[in-house]
Amino acid sequence: MKKWLFIVLLLSMSLMGQAQSERTTDFGGIVSAEAEMSLGGPWGMSVEEELRFDQGFAQFDRWLNSVGVDYTCWHNRMNIGLTADYIRRHNDRGYYENRGRLGLQMTYSEEWRRFKFQVRSKAMGTFFDERTGEHRVNPRIYWRNRLKATYQPMNSRFKYAISTELFWLINDPKKGGVDNLRTVISVDYRLSRRYSISAFARMDNDLGVKDPVDLFYMGLTFKAKY
Repeated sequence: MKKWLFIVLLLSMSLMGQAQSERTTDFGGIVSAEAEMSLGGPWGMSVEEELRFDQGFAQFDRWLNSVGVDYTCWHNRMNIGLTADYIRRHNDRGYYENRGRLGLQMTYSEEWRRFKFQVRSKAMGTFFDERTGEHRVNPRIYWRNRLKATYQPMNSRFKYAISTELFWLINDPKKGGVDNLRTVISVDYRLSRRYSISAFARMDNDLGVKDPVDLFYMGLTFKAKY
């Protein structure tokens, strides 16, 4: 499994390097904490806090607060969730602005031996504060589709995962279409029955835009489940 993840990482970096002379590269870090809890029956709730840095780890880029509710059905294979986020984000004009975000998602899961495969489709609308600047499209609506594979060895505290996700901007007549590809490789370590910690590498690659940027993040997430 480790060899497979290493090969995928090398292939991804090789493909991105083909047009490196025309692209901008940046590095950053993410620190976050998230908790999931049962509300009884098929209902659940989640909360998340995230801090993100870019510009070679030197600039504070984003603070995110998220809360969500979800409903599990179809023999635990289907999960439908609604999320609401508050974001404090450093923008292109050099200052921080407030943003709101709503998301509706559906996730289908299948398990095979020690593997778990997930397909997630998510509609996400970001609302901008017009008092801090005019936005041509407000809200900005994305349709995101993600494939994820997870592997957990028997009797092991470790769990390995890899995912790829496409971002499709659907309501901008000038910049509409698929404009970003996100790849995440992660390793989770179970600390106890309720708590775990996840280390991950994330690559965000612009597609089909005027000034493409490749963003590489290293991150750490503390997870709790009640």
